[in-house]
Amino acid sequence: MAHSESTVTQQYYSHRVQGHLHFVAKRYIPENANPQGITALFFHCAGSHKEVWEPTIQYLISQKDDEAGEPLLREAWSFDMPSHGEASVLNTVELESLEKGLPVDEYADGLKAFLASGVLRGHRLVGIGHSLGTSAVVLSTIADELPGVIYEAIILAEPALITREVYDANLAEREGALKAMNKAISKRRDTWNDRNEAGEYMKQRFPWMLWDARIRDLFIRHGLKEKHVKDSNTGEVSTKITLACSKDHERSAYSQDEVYFTVVERIRTLDPSVAVHYILGERDDLIPEYIPQSVIAVRPPASVSKVPDAGHFVVQENPEGIGKAIAQILADRLVSLRPRL
Repeated sequence: MAHSESTVTQQYYSHRVQGHLHFVAKRYIPENANPQGITALFFHCAGSHKEVWEPTIQYLISQKDDEAGEPLLREAWSFDMPSHGEASVLNTVELESLEKGLPVDEYADGLKAFLASGVLRGHRLVGIGHSLGTSAVVLSTIADELPGVIYEAIILAEPALITREVYDANLAEREGALKAMNKAISKRRDTWNDRNEAGEYMKQRFPWMLWDARIRDLFIRHGLKEKHVKDSNTGEVSTKITLACSKDHERSAYSQDEVYFTVVERIRTLDPSVAVHYILGERDDLIPEYIPQSVIAVRPPASVSKVPDAGHFVVQENPEGIGKAIAQILADRLVSLRPRL
């Protein structure tokens, strides 16, 4: 279905960089937008970018509420974490000044500052996060110097979350998994001569080889960026392609346990009127099932669904599959709130 797209960039003050960062959002408006429909806010996983959600958003734009025949969406917005995607390019100087990578709190802070402008005042908001992005959604509900975001519902896809109790009970295993993850990130190739070379490389290697081809192409376009490399012998400068989210920043995203315990506690204490839904990949691969189950048990979930032909990278592996799961949640939401005669 036809829709329009636009990118919006806003600067906000970050105490972590002692200056301003760019927060970058992409807006999708269906041609026949439903004024009473949902405005869905999307948050990506670590190492990704806002456009990773586009095939899923395109699917959702085509979906209608069966009962009323109206489109499910009013609008959709997807956001870069400030150290990822297009935002990482705009924030290059600030990111290079940091001793360690930005925490996921920064993702939530950027969103709160963005919404404080009133850009979505009056919209019915549903927050949708994947992995790292689930923490950003939940943290954005916490008020500080900026008001927390008020969602009608929250959808957590493959949340990278665990309760403190279950973490402590499996401490050796979890510390070993984190060490293995950091080692894998450190060893990962991160520079290529051009985007074509990067694309050919990724087609043959995990995790990219498992991704939907559209998602992999989007990563080549938006998850990589140019960098200038000086030859130590000749002094000549050439242009290479590298990861938009540096390996240091990706490692940092996985290494901040305490904030994730804060997220779990926030889920526990979140206003009961906010429905919390979970979407999991059907295949257990990177994250053992006991991890998300520990979080699901924190409060009664509004729903738990599984997407076939997908593991932890559910957005990348089956974008329509997760789209169907989201569409069902949104459709049920619209029906449940519709006035009855």
